[in-house]
This record gives sequence, C-alpha cells and structure tokens, in this order.
Amino acid sequence: MVRKILALFLTMALSLAFVACDNNVGGGTAGGGNSNTQTTTIPNLPQIEENPISDFEYSAANIGDIIEFGDYNWRVLDVQDSKALIISEDVIEQHAYHNEYIDITWENSDLRAYLNGEFYNSFSESDKARVAETTVINNDNPEYGTPGGNDTTDKVFLLSIDEANMYFANDSSRICLNANGEPAWWWLRSPGNDSSGAAYVIGDGFVRISGLLVDYSSEDGGVRPALWLNL
Repeated sequence: MVRKILALFLTMALSLAFVACDNNVGGGTAGGGNSNTQTTTIPNLPQIEENPISDFEYSAANIGDIIEFGDYNWRVLDVQDSKALIISEDVIEQHAYHNEYIDITWENSDLRAYLNGEFYNSFSESDKARVAETTVINNDNPEYGTPGGNDTTDKVFLLSIDEANMYFANDSSRICLNANGEPAWWWLRSPGNDSSGAAYVIGDGFVRISGLLVDYSSEDGGVRPALWLNL
C-alpha cells in the first residue's frame, strides 16, 4: 500500500514538472524576464521604385529587347561594356533637323541642340545619371561625299546612315510609327546629297541617303532619338 502511494506521488510530481517546462518554452515571463530562446528579426522590405524596370532587368537587357526608360519605350540595338545602345521604339515628335534652310552639319543643327538640351533635361535626375556621354562619329555621306562635319560628344543623338544599316537586319525592321499609329519617316544625323539636307528613313524602312531639306517638318514623321544607357 505504501509503495502504491509513493508511486502515485511520483507520477504527480513528474506531470507538474512537464507542465512547468511547457509554460517556459518560447520566451520569458509576462513581466519581461530573461529567456534563453533565440528570436528572429524580420528585415524591412525594400521600397519599390516608381520605375517599373529594376536595375536587375536593365542589366539583363539583350539586343532586340524593348525596355521602358523615362516616358518612352526603347529598342536595344547593342550591348557593350555594361552599356546598351537604345533607340526610341517609335517617332517621339515632329521636329525639323534645323530651323532654316541653310548648309548645316549635325554639330551645329537645332535638332542636336534640342536633344541634348530640352529633351535630355526632361528626364528625371536618376534617369539622366544613366545616360552615358558618347563620342559620335560624323562620317561623310557614303555616296555623295557630303561632309559630315566634326565629331561630337553627345548624350542623345540620331543614328547615322551606317548605323541604321548596321543595327537593323532589313527595311521592315526599321519601320516605326508616328503618334497616329501610322508608319513614319525618321531623321538620321548624316548629311544628304548636299549640306542643306539630311538623310532619313522613309515609312517603309528604306534608308534614303539623298535626304530631306533640313528645315522640313511634318506630322507623319520626325525624331527617333538614340543614346547609350548605363546598365
């Protein structure tokens, strides 16, 4: 009988010990006592930037991709040394190459001044920091020999005749649209058959090296800027 009573007391004591252990698992007392339990701190989540394309996606850009930069969609033409050459997917606006009919080169044109001034300054400060300064080679017209003028250092520029032929596989790949959603012509920076004209790409994508008069402007075509983007 005594053994049974001792066994009963032993069983009750062990049960109380297990209950006490369970109550101590996961932290200290309600009054903030010490605990040996390890806690995990949840880090703050990164803030989502307004730009829908992340740095990682820019760095993963490949030739032929369409990316968003600033307020425009751009086509990736080339990727070199952590930089991408991009051109606006469509004509962004109508603008004459120069505001008067005179002999002019890309260096002194109103369109170059506009692209590297008002247009460039329309980007946010963070976007402007991504635009690489580029040495732009201004070759003579390959058929007529019209002088291309001095090379320039630009943030934003137009493609040359050679670049328009090199970076696009064929005429159809050069086709772009205007604000009305129609096939559009677009300026190149190279001179035309004389210094009062500039080469351009016509609506069906053909490179017209004879050119348009520099003061020409129309709503069915215009400016398709290009730039090198730091990835």
